[in-house]
Amino acid sequence: MGRDQLECPNIGNSDLSSASARILAGENTRVIKRSGESEEYDPSKTMTAIIRSGSSANEAEDILAKLEPNLYDGITTEEIYRRVRALLNEHSAIRYGLKKAILALGPEGRNFETLIYRLFQAMGYEAKVRQTIQGKCITHEIDVIMEKADKRYMAECKFHNSLSLKCAIQTALYTYGRFLDVDAACDLQCPYLVTNTRFTSEVTKYADCVCMSLIGWKYPENGGLETLIEQYRLYPITMLDLRKTEIRMLLDKDMVLISDLFEKRDEVIRSLGRDTAQRTFRAAEALGFGGQ
Repeated sequence: MGRDQLECPNIGNSDLSSASARILAGENTRVIKRSGESEEYDPSKTMTAIIRSGSSANEAEDILAKLEPNLYDGITTEEIYRRVRALLNEHSAIRYGLKKAILALGPEGRNFETLIYRLFQAMGYEAKVRQTIQGKCITHEIDVIMEKADKRYMAECKFHNSLSLKCAIQTALYTYGRFLDVDAACDLQCPYLVTNTRFTSEVTKYADCVCMSLIGWKYPENGGLETLIEQYRLYPITMLDLRKTEIRMLLDKDMVLISDLFEKRDEVIRSLGRDTAQRTFRAAEALGFGGQ
């Protein structure tokens, strides 16, 4: 199965040429990534992230103009993230934090599995999450089972608790091995491997070879996890400004998406109290949810 099912519109990168042409006041400014590696500061990357958050190209340029004079050699990506978020308006700041919001669904992978299950539903699949399936040889716990046009699929969800970790070849091999056993008993199409971070080059090469569909951060191009979440508006509740205990309380009641809060409004009020619940609804409405 090809990857055409994962294609979706390109999001706001047509106005990046001006950002790419910007020259930082202090040349050769290097940025320290979460992995500890360093790279030259690239304003187009920051510009892309700001536009993805919902800001216009002009607003993004203004934010860069305020940000760049305060950058220094050896600044971390984490510090740049904090500074940009402080410059964004409330609505855009929430969306800018999507990657961390997904991370906050942990530490276990259960809530991420639910998010991906809801994603496949939004993509038009009939889906079930956390299913026990008998393969030819052994029984398997499959994260997501999907069906579309009389064809069945399976998805393995690999959740990482650190953004610096990449989905490695061992996970791809494990996923495909599991697929082969289940396929022998259930006649599946090519499997999906979904992660909240990035894939190593070995994984993408292997997936191309064995016909495994990948969904990860910014992969495939123009159809990565962040793009699909934005396209289908599947924002997790961890994007909202709530205490960890409040987030955990809602997640324990299987409210993973912001849209869930409005579908279970009375339960949210009972769980959080009326004042906190109303503040939560207002923050959600800032992202275009609810509105009543």
